[in-house]
Amino acid sequence: MPKILVAGIGNKYMGDDGFGPRVVDALLNHLSSADSDANADVNADVDVDVDVRDVGLCGVTLAPDLADYSLVIFLDAVQRGGSPGTLYRAEIKAEDVSIWNENAKEEAILSPISIHETRLEEILRFAKAIGTLPEKVIFIGCEVKEVKLGEEMSEEVENAVKKAVNIVLEEVSRYISSECSRVNEMKLKNE
Repeated sequence: MPKILVAGIGNKYMGDDGFGPRVVDALLNHLSSADSDANADVNADVDVDVDVRDVGLCGVTLAPDLADYSLVIFLDAVQRGGSPGTLYRAEIKAEDVSIWNENAKEEAILSPISIHETRLEEILRFAKAIGTLPEKVIFIGCEVKEVKLGEEMSEEVENAVKKAVNIVLEEVSRYISSECSRVNEMKLKNE
């Protein structure tokens, strides 16, 4: 059964750095308040397990867990020089991640990703080194306005949380649709 991890990275007690965990909270609230009939299986042929987790500042200790998933969606705060609240999306394929930082394409994708001491690219490199990196990783980042002590986020980042929830739901739906197509193609080949 395919498994998806939606992982919010960050510290929700440091203002805008709490973007990832806040998206996780909002997504969990959305899923728990949604009508279960409306969210019935998209296709009875595909059973997909989705874990939604606030992974905080876990660092490379998350890398071994990634082996359990076919798709991982990371949510995190970034500082790339854009307007606060700007959302960025990057798709990272396992073959684009080098263990020893040799790949220029990887640098272009990963360099500006995380503002934490243990950056997301280090988690991905370590996961690849130990053989747990999924084939597909999606990163959704939000440009911060300020990172300061306190739970309150800037208005721009707070507004981006709602948009990010919709992006995650679209990514999960797209993945499930592709899995349905793959399963149906396999059934046709076997008939």
